[in-house]
Amino acid sequence: MLEIKEVIRMPFVELTTGSGSFNEEEKKKLAKALYDSVIRVYQEVKGMKPHCWVVIREESPDSWVIDGETLTDVRKKLAAQK
Repeated sequence: MLEIKEVIRMPFVELTTGSGSFNEEEKKKLAKALYDSVIRVYQEVKGMKPHCWVVIREESPDSWVIDGETLTDVRKKLAAQK
């Protein structure tokens, strides 16, 4: 069981992306890669392996604006170029 002091010191990694950017398998791979990277650095710098939270937050592509265009519109333009 985790102690309170362990929970307070846990690294928390949050990645925010447009919904639909990754499928479930890709999200698992991404979360594992982020987790592994954080743990590796903690072991090198602190000499310990902490518990680590990784959260992948998905937002509507219409909530993201890139150079004045929504991510939805950017994706449509990119798809039309293919």
